[in-house]
Amino acid sequence: MNYIIYSGQFEKGTQEQQAVFSQLLGSQNVQYKFDLYFHWYNIIHEYGHCLCEHYNSNIIGLKQEFLVNRFAVSIWQYAGYEQELNDLKKMINETLQRMKDPVPDHMSFTEYYEQIWGTEELMQVPIYGYFQFKSVQMALENKEDLETVLTEMGIRKGIGNPSRTNKKYQITADTAKEVLHDIRYLLDGLGIEQPPVDVELVDDPSIQCANCIDSSD
Repeated sequence: MNYIIYSGQFEKGTQEQQAVFSQLLGSQNVQYKFDLYFHWYNIIHEYGHCLCEHYNSNIIGLKQEFLVNRFAVSIWQYAGYEQELNDLKKMINETLQRMKDPVPDHMSFTEYYEQIWGTEELMQVPIYGYFQFKSVQMALENKEDLETVLTEMGIRKGIGNPSRTNKKYQITADTAKEVLHDIRYLLDGLGIEQPPVDVELVDDPSIQCANCIDSSD
C-alpha cells in the first residue's frame, strides 16, 4: 500500500479560517506556530499512523492516537531536536490555557475520550481539538525512548545511539516533504522497512490527515 499525507497551509486558507487558527494558537507568530505544529510535528504524527497500518498494529482508535504522538515526540528527541520540541511544548501549553477543558470533573481525560470515541460529540471542533493538543502535551511531558515506542507499534528493531546532524529547518509548508524524507532516511538507517508515502500540500488549513492509496489501482 502507498500513503499520502495531506497537509493544509495557513497562508492559503480563507480569512475566516486564518482567524480561527489565530484565535486558537495566538495571533503572535501564528504562521510559525501553525507550521511548527502541522508541517514539522504533525507530518510525523500522521506518518506514525501509516506505520501502524503497514505493520498491522492491533492498537487502534484512541490508543493509536496516543501512540503516534509518542512516536513523533520520541523520534524528534532521538534525532536531537530539543529546541524545536521545547518551542512546541511552550506553544501547546499556551494553546491549552486558551481552551476550555471539556472533561467532566468526575472523569479522567482518558475515560472521557474513551466514552465519546467514534461519536458525533468527539467531532465537535473544541472537543477534538482539546484532545489532540492535550495528547501532544502528555507525550512531550513523558518523552519516551524511541525503541520502546517502535516496539509498541509492532516494529521490533533494536536501535543504537543516534547520529545527530543538528540540521535546521525553516519550518514552513515548503519543508514538509523534506521533514518526512529525513525521518524516513533516519528510520531506513536503522533498518526499518517502510511503506511508500508522500506529502501533498493543499489549500484548506483544516485538512491534516493520512490516506492509504491502493497501489494496484
